[in-house]
Amino acid sequence: MPSPPPPPSVPPSDGRRPRAVVLLSGGLDSAVAAACARNDGFEVHALTVSYGQRHAVELDAARRVAAALGLASHRILDLDLRTLGGSALTDDIPVPPAAGPPDSSSTSHREAAGPAGEAPEHRDDRPPDAAGIPATYVPARNTILLGLALAHAEILGAADIYLGVSSVDYSGYPDCRPEFIEAFERLARLATRAGVQDGVRFRIHAPLQHLSKAETIRRGLALGVDLSLTHTCYDPAPDGAACGRCDACRLRRQGFVAAGVPDPTRYATSPSPAAPAPPPTVRVLELYRSIQGETTFAGTPCAIVRLAGCPLRCSYCDTAYARQSEGLELSVAEIVRDVRDLGPGLVVVTGGEPLAQPGTVPLLRALCDAGRTVLVETSGAFDIAPLDPRVRRIVDVKTPGSGMADRNRPGNLAELRSTDELKFVLLDRADYEWSRDMVRRERLAERCPVLFSPVHGRLDPADLARWILDDSLSVRLQIQVHRLIWPDRDRGV
Repeated sequence: MPSPPPPPSVPPSDGRRPRAVVLLSGGLDSAVAAACARNDGFEVHALTVSYGQRHAVELDAARRVAAALGLASHRILDLDLRTLGGSALTDDIPVPPAAGPPDSSSTSHREAAGPAGEAPEHRDDRPPDAAGIPATYVPARNTILLGLALAHAEILGAADIYLGVSSVDYSGYPDCRPEFIEAFERLARLATRAGVQDGVRFRIHAPLQHLSKAETIRRGLALGVDLSLTHTCYDPAPDGAACGRCDACRLRRQGFVAAGVPDPTRYATSPSPAAPAPPPTVRVLELYRSIQGETTFAGTPCAIVRLAGCPLRCSYCDTAYARQSEGLELSVAEIVRDVRDLGPGLVVVTGGEPLAQPGTVPLLRALCDAGRTVLVETSGAFDIAPLDPRVRRIVDVKTPGSGMADRNRPGNLAELRSTDELKFVLLDRADYEWSRDMVRRERLAERCPVLFSPVHGRLDPADLARWILDDSLSVRLQIQVHRLIWPDRDRGV
Protein backbone atom coordinates (compact mmCIF):
# COMPACT_ATOMS: atom_id res chain seq x y z
CA MET A 1 0.00 0.00 0.00
CA PRO A 2 1.58 3.34 -0.99
CA SER A 3 2.33 5.76 1.80
CA PRO A 4 0.26 8.92 1.95
CA PRO A 5 1.79 12.10 0.53
CA PRO A 6 3.70 14.24 3.02
CA PRO A 7 1.76 17.14 4.49
CA PRO A 8 2.27 20.44 2.70
CA SER A 9 4.74 22.78 4.33
CA VAL A 10 3.48 25.89 6.05
CA PRO A 11 4.07 28.88 3.76
CA PRO A 12 6.48 31.45 5.21
CA SER A 13 4.91 34.55 6.70
CA ASP A 14 5.67 37.97 5.28
CA GLY A 15 6.35 38.98 8.91
CA ARG A 16 4.42 42.24 8.58
CA ARG A 17 0.77 41.22 8.93
CA PRO A 18 -1.18 38.81 11.11
CA ARG A 19 -2.51 35.78 9.29
CA ALA A 20 -6.13 34.91 8.57
CA VAL A 21 -7.78 31.90 6.92
CA VAL A 22 -10.71 32.43 4.56
CA LEU A 23 -13.08 29.71 3.37
CA LEU A 24 -13.09 30.36 -0.36
CA SER A 25 -15.74 28.46 -2.32
CA GLY A 26 -15.39 30.45 -5.52
CA GLY A 27 -18.79 32.05 -5.02
CA LEU A 28 -19.53 35.76 -4.91
CA ASP A 29 -19.88 35.95 -1.13
CA SER A 30 -16.67 34.12 -0.26
CA ALA A 31 -14.71 36.22 -2.78
CA VAL A 32 -15.93 39.43 -1.11
CA ALA A 33 -15.18 37.97 2.34
CA ALA A 34 -11.60 37.27 1.20
CA ALA A 35 -11.29 40.85 -0.03
CA CYS A 36 -12.60 42.08 3.34
CA ALA A 37 -9.91 40.07 5.14
CA ARG A 38 -7.25 41.54 2.89
CA ASN A 39 -8.65 45.03 3.46
CA ASP A 40 -8.60 44.44 7.22
CA GLY A 41 -4.82 44.12 7.03
CA PHE A 42 -4.40 40.34 7.17
CA GLU A 43 -2.08 38.03 5.26
CA VAL A 44 -4.85 35.92 3.77
CA HIS A 45 -4.61 32.14 3.30
CA ALA A 46 -7.52 30.58 1.41
CA LEU A 47 -8.93 27.11 1.97
CA THR A 48 -11.28 25.53 -0.57
CA VAL A 49 -12.99 22.20 0.10
CA SER A 50 -13.98 19.88 -2.72
CA TYR A 51 -16.77 18.02 -0.95
CA GLY A 52 -18.37 16.32 -3.93
CA GLN A 53 -20.68 19.22 -4.78
CA ARG A 54 -22.41 18.97 -8.14
CA HIS A 55 -21.36 22.57 -8.87
CA ALA A 56 -17.66 21.62 -8.81
CA VAL A 57 -17.04 24.31 -11.43
CA GLU A 58 -16.79 26.67 -8.44
CA LEU A 59 -13.41 25.12 -7.62
CA ASP A 60 -11.99 26.67 -10.79
CA ALA A 61 -13.64 29.92 -9.79
CA ALA A 62 -11.90 29.73 -6.40
CA ARG A 63 -8.54 29.36 -8.13
CA ARG A 64 -9.26 32.40 -10.31
CA VAL A 65 -10.37 34.53 -7.36
CA ALA A 66 -7.38 33.57 -5.18
CA ALA A 67 -4.98 34.47 -7.98
CA ALA A 68 -6.75 37.75 -8.79
CA LEU A 69 -6.75 38.86 -5.14
CA GLY A 70 -3.09 37.91 -4.70
CA LEU A 71 -3.74 35.79 -1.61
CA ALA A 72 -0.75 34.45 0.31
CA SER A 73 -1.71 30.81 -0.29
CA HIS A 74 -4.59 28.70 -1.58
CA ARG A 75 -5.18 25.08 -0.60
CA ILE A 76 -7.86 22.78 -2.05
CA LEU A 77 -8.81 19.92 0.26
CA ASP A 78 -10.69 16.80 -0.89
CA LEU A 79 -13.45 15.58 1.43
CA ASP A 80 -16.15 13.67 -0.42
CA LEU A 81 -19.50 14.20 1.34
CA ARG A 82 -21.28 12.23 -1.38
CA THR A 83 -20.67 9.15 0.73
CA LEU A 84 -23.14 10.64 3.20
CA GLY A 85 -25.52 12.30 0.72
CA GLY A 86 -28.63 13.95 2.12
CA SER A 87 -28.51 17.05 -0.07
CA ALA A 88 -29.38 18.08 -3.61
CA LEU A 89 -25.78 19.25 -3.89
CA THR A 90 -24.19 15.90 -2.94
CA ASP A 91 -26.83 13.29 -3.77
CA ASP A 92 -29.20 12.22 -6.55
CA ILE A 93 -31.80 14.77 -5.48
CA PRO A 94 -32.97 17.36 -8.03
CA VAL A 95 -31.98 20.96 -7.37
CA PRO A 96 -35.31 22.74 -6.81
CA PRO A 97 -36.15 25.91 -8.70
CA ALA A 98 -36.15 29.18 -6.79
CA ALA A 99 -39.22 29.60 -4.65
CA GLY A 100 -38.57 33.03 -3.16
CA PRO A 101 -36.94 34.02 0.12
CA PRO A 102 -37.71 32.04 3.27
CA ASP A 103 -40.50 33.40 5.41
CA SER A 104 -39.57 33.13 9.08
CA SER A 105 -42.80 34.62 10.36
CA SER A 106 -46.40 34.83 9.23
CA THR A 107 -46.85 38.30 10.73
CA SER A 108 -45.02 41.56 10.27
CA HIS A 109 -43.20 43.34 13.11
CA ARG A 110 -45.89 45.97 13.04
CA GLU A 111 -48.66 43.36 13.45
CA ALA A 112 -46.74 41.61 16.21
CA ALA A 113 -46.25 44.76 18.27
CA GLY A 114 -48.05 45.02 21.58
CA PRO A 115 -50.08 47.87 23.07
CA ALA A 116 -48.84 51.44 22.60
CA GLY A 117 -46.18 50.26 20.15
CA GLU A 118 -44.41 48.04 22.67
CA ALA A 119 -42.51 45.40 20.75
CA PRO A 120 -42.36 41.72 21.71
CA GLU A 121 -39.33 40.22 23.37
CA HIS A 122 -36.56 39.41 20.92
CA ARG A 123 -35.20 35.85 20.79
CA ASP A 124 -31.65 35.74 19.44
CA ASP A 125 -31.69 31.93 19.49
CA ARG A 126 -34.87 31.53 17.46
CA PRO A 127 -34.29 28.79 14.83
CA PRO A 128 -35.38 29.17 11.22
CA ASP A 129 -38.58 27.49 10.09
CA ALA A 130 -37.52 23.88 9.50
CA ALA A 131 -40.08 23.55 6.71
CA GLY A 132 -38.33 26.40 4.88
CA ILE A 133 -34.86 24.79 4.76
CA PRO A 134 -34.41 23.74 1.11
CA ALA A 135 -33.07 20.52 -0.36
CA THR A 136 -29.79 22.26 -1.20
CA TYR A 137 -28.89 22.33 2.50
CA VAL A 138 -25.82 20.12 3.04
CA PRO A 139 -26.02 18.54 6.52
CA ALA A 140 -23.59 20.27 8.91
CA ARG A 141 -21.58 21.68 5.99
CA ASN A 142 -20.44 24.91 7.61
CA THR A 143 -19.62 23.08 10.85
CA ILE A 144 -17.37 20.73 8.86
CA LEU A 145 -15.81 23.48 6.76
CA LEU A 146 -15.16 25.75 9.73
CA GLY A 147 -13.59 22.80 11.57
CA LEU A 148 -11.15 22.36 8.70
CA ALA A 149 -10.48 26.10 8.54
CA LEU A 150 -9.85 26.08 12.28
CA ALA A 151 -7.29 23.29 11.91
CA HIS A 152 -5.60 25.18 9.06
CA ALA A 153 -5.56 28.37 11.16
CA GLU A 154 -4.04 26.61 14.16
CA ILE A 155 -1.25 25.18 12.00
CA LEU A 156 -0.60 28.58 10.39
CA GLY A 157 -0.61 30.39 13.73
CA ALA A 158 -3.66 32.42 12.69
CA ALA A 159 -6.38 33.50 15.10
CA ASP A 160 -8.83 34.86 12.52
CA ILE A 161 -11.12 32.97 10.14
CA TYR A 162 -13.35 34.60 7.51
CA LEU A 163 -16.35 33.15 5.72
CA GLY A 164 -18.99 34.64 3.45
CA VAL A 165 -22.26 33.70 5.15
CA SER A 166 -25.23 36.07 5.29
CA SER A 167 -28.50 35.87 7.18
CA VAL A 168 -30.23 38.49 5.02
CA ASP A 169 -30.46 37.37 1.38
CA TYR A 170 -29.95 33.63 1.86
CA SER A 171 -31.72 30.31 1.46
CA GLY A 172 -32.61 29.72 5.11
CA TYR A 173 -29.68 27.48 6.06
CA PRO A 174 -29.37 27.21 9.88
CA ASP A 175 -25.56 27.29 9.75
CA CYS A 176 -25.56 30.78 8.22
CA ARG A 177 -27.06 32.50 11.28
CA PRO A 178 -25.15 34.74 13.74
CA GLU A 179 -25.98 32.33 16.57
CA PHE A 180 -24.09 29.56 14.80
CA ILE A 181 -21.05 31.77 14.17
CA GLU A 182 -20.93 32.88 17.81
CA ALA A 183 -21.30 29.30 19.06
CA PHE A 184 -18.48 28.04 16.80
CA GLU A 185 -16.22 30.84 17.97
CA ARG A 186 -16.72 29.66 21.56
CA LEU A 187 -16.08 26.07 20.49
CA ALA A 188 -12.84 27.05 18.73
CA ARG A 189 -11.43 28.39 21.96
CA LEU A 190 -12.33 25.22 23.82
CA ALA A 191 -11.39 22.58 21.25
CA THR A 192 -7.86 23.57 20.20
CA ARG A 193 -4.44 23.41 21.80
CA ALA A 194 -3.89 27.03 20.76
CA GLY A 195 -7.05 28.07 22.58
CA VAL A 196 -6.60 26.00 25.74
CA GLN A 197 -2.84 25.97 26.20
CA ASP A 198 -1.77 29.22 24.52
CA GLY A 199 -4.82 31.34 25.26
CA VAL A 200 -5.47 32.18 21.61
CA ARG A 201 -8.89 33.83 21.18
CA PHE A 202 -10.01 32.63 17.77
CA ARG A 203 -12.30 35.06 15.96
CA ILE A 204 -14.79 34.00 13.29
CA HIS A 205 -15.45 36.92 10.96
CA ALA A 206 -18.64 37.01 8.91
CA PRO A 207 -18.33 40.48 7.34
CA LEU A 208 -21.39 39.96 5.12
CA GLN A 209 -23.61 38.60 7.91
CA HIS A 210 -25.99 41.54 7.91
CA LEU A 211 -25.56 42.73 4.31
CA SER A 212 -28.08 42.22 1.55
CA LYS A 213 -26.84 40.70 -1.69
CA ALA A 214 -26.88 44.14 -3.30
CA GLU A 215 -24.78 45.57 -0.48
CA THR A 216 -22.37 42.64 -0.77
CA ILE A 217 -22.00 43.32 -4.49
CA ARG A 218 -21.33 47.01 -3.89
CA ARG A 219 -18.82 46.15 -1.16
CA GLY A 220 -17.01 43.72 -3.45
CA LEU A 221 -16.76 46.27 -6.25
CA ALA A 222 -15.48 48.89 -3.80
CA LEU A 223 -12.74 46.43 -2.75
CA GLY A 224 -11.75 45.71 -6.36
CA VAL A 225 -13.23 42.19 -6.65
CA ASP A 226 -13.79 41.03 -10.22
CA LEU A 227 -17.22 39.45 -9.72
CA SER A 228 -17.17 37.94 -13.21
CA LEU A 229 -14.61 35.42 -11.87
CA THR A 230 -17.06 34.03 -9.30
CA HIS A 231 -19.57 31.21 -9.66
CA THR A 232 -22.79 30.89 -7.68
CA CYS A 233 -25.15 28.46 -9.46
CA TYR A 234 -26.08 25.16 -7.75
CA ASP A 235 -26.94 23.36 -11.00
CA PRO A 236 -24.66 24.59 -13.79
CA ALA A 237 -24.64 23.34 -17.36
CA PRO A 238 -21.76 21.05 -18.46
CA ASP A 239 -19.93 24.08 -19.85
CA GLY A 240 -20.21 25.90 -16.50
CA ALA A 241 -23.01 28.27 -17.47
CA ALA A 242 -25.39 29.17 -14.63
CA CYS A 243 -28.83 27.57 -14.82
CA GLY A 244 -30.72 30.79 -14.02
CA ARG A 245 -33.40 28.81 -12.14
CA CYS A 246 -32.02 27.78 -8.75
CA ASP A 247 -32.24 29.79 -5.54
CA ALA A 248 -28.58 30.80 -5.75
CA CYS A 249 -29.12 32.24 -9.23
CA ARG A 250 -32.25 34.06 -8.05
CA LEU A 251 -30.46 35.74 -5.15
CA ARG A 252 -27.51 36.70 -7.35
CA ARG A 253 -29.69 38.15 -10.13
CA GLN A 254 -31.84 40.13 -7.72
CA GLY A 255 -28.70 41.42 -6.00
CA PHE A 256 -27.27 42.85 -9.20
CA VAL A 257 -30.63 44.42 -10.08
CA ALA A 258 -30.93 46.02 -6.63
CA ALA A 259 -27.31 47.21 -6.76
CA GLY A 260 -27.88 48.81 -10.18
CA VAL A 261 -24.86 46.94 -11.55
CA PRO A 262 -24.73 44.83 -14.76
CA ASP A 263 -24.77 41.10 -14.01
CA PRO A 264 -21.63 39.50 -15.54
CA THR A 265 -22.99 35.97 -15.06
CA ARG A 266 -23.19 33.70 -18.13
CA TYR A 267 -26.53 31.89 -18.04
CA ALA A 268 -27.41 28.71 -19.96
CA THR A 269 -30.76 30.25 -20.88
CA SER A 270 -31.98 33.80 -20.63
CA PRO A 271 -33.44 34.08 -17.15
CA SER A 272 -36.75 35.73 -16.48
CA PRO A 273 -36.38 39.33 -15.38
CA ALA A 274 -35.65 39.51 -11.67
CA ALA A 275 -38.42 40.88 -9.55
CA PRO A 276 -37.74 44.39 -8.27
CA ALA A 277 -36.23 44.49 -4.82
CA PRO A 278 -38.70 45.34 -2.04
CA PRO A 279 -38.31 48.80 -0.46
CA PRO A 280 -35.80 48.78 2.40
CA THR A 281 -37.06 48.68 5.99
CA VAL A 282 -35.55 48.84 9.46
CA ARG A 283 -36.80 47.85 12.92
CA VAL A 284 -37.26 51.02 14.96
CA LEU A 285 -37.54 51.10 18.74
CA GLU A 286 -37.82 54.85 19.39
CA LEU A 287 -38.09 58.02 17.32
CA TYR A 288 -38.21 61.35 19.18
CA ARG A 289 -36.78 64.85 19.60
CA SER A 290 -34.07 65.47 22.15
CA ILE A 291 -30.82 67.26 22.95
CA GLN A 292 -27.82 65.35 21.63
CA GLY A 293 -26.03 64.09 24.72
CA GLU A 294 -22.71 62.92 23.29
CA THR A 295 -20.15 63.56 20.52
CA THR A 296 -18.89 66.99 19.48
CA PHE A 297 -22.55 67.81 18.68
CA ALA A 298 -23.50 67.54 22.38
CA GLY A 299 -26.10 70.14 23.34
CA THR A 300 -27.56 70.39 19.82
CA PRO A 301 -31.31 69.81 19.26
CA CYS A 302 -31.74 66.62 17.24
CA ALA A 303 -34.01 63.83 16.13
CA ILE A 304 -33.08 60.44 17.58
CA VAL A 305 -33.80 57.28 15.58
CA ARG A 306 -33.10 54.33 17.87
CA LEU A 307 -33.02 51.00 16.04
CA ALA A 308 -33.72 47.65 17.66
CA GLY A 309 -31.32 44.75 18.10
CA CYS A 310 -27.63 44.32 18.91
CA PRO A 311 -25.40 41.21 18.70
CA LEU A 312 -22.95 42.57 21.30
CA ARG A 313 -23.26 42.19 25.07
CA CYS A 314 -21.24 45.04 26.61
CA SER A 315 -20.86 44.78 30.39
CA TYR A 316 -21.94 48.38 30.99
CA CYS A 317 -24.66 48.65 28.31
CA ASP A 318 -27.18 51.39 29.17
CA THR A 319 -29.61 50.54 26.37
CA ALA A 320 -30.08 46.79 26.97
CA TYR A 321 -33.77 47.25 26.19
CA ALA A 322 -32.80 47.96 22.57
CA ARG A 323 -31.36 44.49 22.06
CA GLN A 324 -34.26 42.76 23.82
CA SER A 325 -37.00 44.08 21.53
CA GLU A 326 -37.96 43.39 17.93
CA GLY A 327 -39.07 47.00 17.40
CA LEU A 328 -41.51 48.09 14.72
CA GLU A 329 -40.67 47.52 11.07
CA LEU A 330 -40.89 50.82 9.19
CA SER A 331 -39.92 51.71 5.64
CA VAL A 332 -37.13 54.16 4.97
CA ALA A 333 -39.68 56.55 3.46
CA GLU A 334 -41.80 56.44 6.63
CA ILE A 335 -38.81 57.23 8.83
CA VAL A 336 -37.67 60.13 6.64
CA ARG A 337 -41.19 61.56 6.77
CA ASP A 338 -41.32 61.23 10.58
CA VAL A 339 -37.89 62.84 10.94
CA ARG A 340 -39.05 65.79 8.82
CA ASP A 341 -42.10 66.17 11.07
CA LEU A 342 -39.89 66.28 14.19
CA GLY A 343 -38.07 69.33 12.88
CA PRO A 344 -34.37 69.40 13.93
CA GLY A 345 -31.81 69.31 11.14
CA LEU A 346 -29.49 67.00 13.07
CA VAL A 347 -30.42 63.32 13.01
CA VAL A 348 -28.74 60.68 15.20
CA VAL A 349 -29.24 57.04 14.17
CA THR A 350 -28.31 54.84 17.11
CA GLY A 351 -29.24 51.58 18.79
CA GLY A 352 -28.64 48.86 19.76
CA GLU A 353 -26.32 48.44 16.83
CA PRO A 354 -27.68 50.22 13.72
CA LEU A 355 -25.34 48.50 11.26
CA ALA A 356 -26.68 45.08 12.26
CA GLN A 357 -29.69 45.88 10.06
CA PRO A 358 -29.12 45.95 6.27
CA GLY A 359 -31.78 48.65 5.85
CA THR A 360 -29.64 51.14 7.80
CA VAL A 361 -27.37 51.88 4.83
CA PRO A 362 -30.22 53.10 2.56
CA LEU A 363 -31.83 54.87 5.54
CA LEU A 364 -28.70 56.93 6.17
CA ARG A 365 -28.45 57.77 2.48
CA ALA A 366 -32.09 58.86 2.34
CA LEU A 367 -31.70 61.08 5.42
CA CYS A 368 -28.69 62.77 3.81
CA ASP A 369 -30.69 63.25 0.61
CA ALA A 370 -33.39 64.92 2.72
CA GLY A 371 -30.87 67.60 3.70
CA ARG A 372 -30.20 66.40 7.24
CA THR A 373 -26.88 66.31 9.07
CA VAL A 374 -26.64 62.61 9.89
CA LEU A 375 -24.69 60.90 12.67
CA VAL A 376 -24.62 57.14 13.08
CA GLU A 377 -23.44 55.65 16.37
CA THR A 378 -21.92 52.21 15.84
CA SER A 379 -20.01 49.76 17.99
CA GLY A 380 -17.20 49.40 15.47
CA ALA A 381 -17.92 45.67 15.14
CA PHE A 382 -19.35 46.25 11.66
CA ASP A 383 -17.76 47.54 8.48
CA ILE A 384 -18.25 51.31 8.19
CA ALA A 385 -16.91 51.56 4.62
CA PRO A 386 -20.25 51.04 2.81
CA LEU A 387 -21.86 54.09 4.45
CA ASP A 388 -22.65 57.22 2.46
CA PRO A 389 -19.64 59.60 2.67
CA ARG A 390 -21.95 62.37 3.91
CA VAL A 391 -22.65 60.40 7.10
CA ARG A 392 -20.62 61.28 10.19
CA ARG A 393 -19.62 57.97 11.72
CA ILE A 394 -19.31 57.83 15.52
CA VAL A 395 -17.34 54.64 16.21
CA ASP A 396 -17.41 53.24 19.74
CA VAL A 397 -14.11 51.39 20.16
CA LYS A 398 -14.78 48.57 22.61
CA THR A 399 -12.38 48.47 25.56
CA PRO A 400 -11.41 45.36 27.58
CA GLY A 401 -13.81 46.37 30.35
CA SER A 402 -16.72 46.06 27.94
CA GLY A 403 -15.99 42.36 27.40
CA MET A 404 -16.31 42.98 23.66
CA ALA A 405 -12.85 44.25 22.67
CA ASP A 406 -12.31 41.27 20.39
CA ARG A 407 -15.28 42.41 18.27
CA ASN A 408 -13.50 45.59 17.10
CA ARG A 409 -12.85 45.60 13.34
CA PRO A 410 -9.22 46.62 12.72
CA GLY A 411 -10.07 47.74 9.17
CA ASN A 412 -12.39 50.48 10.44
CA LEU A 413 -9.47 52.58 11.67
CA ALA A 414 -8.12 52.80 8.12
CA GLU A 415 -11.51 54.09 6.93
CA LEU A 416 -11.66 57.08 9.30
CA ARG A 417 -12.23 60.57 7.94
CA SER A 418 -11.82 63.93 9.68
CA THR A 419 -15.62 64.20 10.01
CA ASP A 420 -15.82 60.91 11.94
CA GLU A 421 -15.38 60.56 15.70
CA LEU A 422 -13.95 57.81 17.90
CA LYS A 423 -15.44 57.15 21.33
CA PHE A 424 -13.84 55.10 24.10
CA VAL A 425 -16.14 54.22 27.03
CA LEU A 426 -13.91 53.62 30.05
CA LEU A 427 -14.72 51.45 33.05
CA ASP A 428 -11.51 51.86 35.02
CA ARG A 429 -7.83 52.77 34.93
CA ALA A 430 -6.96 49.65 32.93
CA ASP A 431 -9.43 50.70 30.22
CA TYR A 432 -7.90 54.17 30.21
CA GLU A 433 -4.36 52.88 29.75
CA TRP A 434 -5.43 50.47 27.00
CA SER A 435 -7.21 53.29 25.17
CA ARG A 436 -4.40 55.81 25.72
CA ASP A 437 -1.88 53.40 24.24
CA MET A 438 -4.07 52.77 21.18
CA VAL A 439 -4.59 56.51 20.60
CA ARG A 440 -0.85 57.07 20.67
CA ARG A 441 0.14 53.95 18.72
CA GLU A 442 -2.35 54.55 15.89
CA ARG A 443 -2.06 58.37 16.06
CA LEU A 444 -5.85 58.50 16.17
CA ALA A 445 -6.14 62.11 17.34
CA GLU A 446 -4.53 63.18 14.06
CA ARG A 447 -7.31 61.51 12.07
CA CYS A 448 -10.49 62.64 13.82
CA PRO A 449 -11.82 63.81 17.20
CA VAL A 450 -11.30 61.24 19.97
CA LEU A 451 -13.61 61.20 22.99
CA PHE A 452 -13.03 59.47 26.33
CA SER A 453 -16.25 58.85 28.25
CA PRO A 454 -16.45 57.44 31.80
CA VAL A 455 -19.03 54.72 32.47
CA HIS A 456 -21.81 56.49 34.36
CA GLY A 457 -21.66 55.69 38.07
CA ARG A 458 -18.54 53.50 37.70
CA LEU A 459 -15.65 55.86 36.90
CA ASP A 460 -15.36 59.32 38.47
CA PRO A 461 -15.03 61.96 35.71
CA ALA A 462 -12.58 63.86 37.94
CA ASP A 463 -10.23 60.86 37.93
CA LEU A 464 -10.44 60.57 34.17
CA ALA A 465 -9.77 64.30 33.80
CA ARG A 466 -6.65 64.01 35.96
CA TRP A 467 -5.31 61.07 33.95
CA ILE A 468 -5.82 62.91 30.65
CA LEU A 469 -4.06 66.02 31.97
CA ASP A 470 -1.18 64.06 33.50
CA ASP A 471 -0.56 62.30 30.17
CA SER A 472 -1.09 65.43 28.03
CA LEU A 473 -3.38 63.33 25.88
CA SER A 474 -5.05 65.00 22.87
CA VAL A 475 -8.56 63.71 23.53
CA ARG A 476 -11.85 65.20 24.73
CA LEU A 477 -13.42 64.19 28.02
CA GLN A 478 -17.07 63.48 27.29
CA ILE A 479 -19.87 63.60 29.85
CA GLN A 480 -23.35 62.39 28.84
CA VAL A 481 -25.28 65.67 28.77
CA HIS A 482 -28.69 63.99 28.59
CA ARG A 483 -28.03 62.30 31.94
CA LEU A 484 -27.46 65.70 33.51
CA ILE A 485 -30.64 67.15 32.00
CA TRP A 486 -32.87 64.12 32.64
CA PRO A 487 -31.17 62.15 35.47
CA ASP A 488 -34.27 60.06 36.24
CA ARG A 489 -35.04 58.93 32.68
CA ASP A 490 -33.42 56.05 30.82
CA ARG A 491 -35.55 56.08 27.65
CA GLY A 492 -36.72 58.74 25.27
CA VAL A 493 -33.77 61.04 25.99
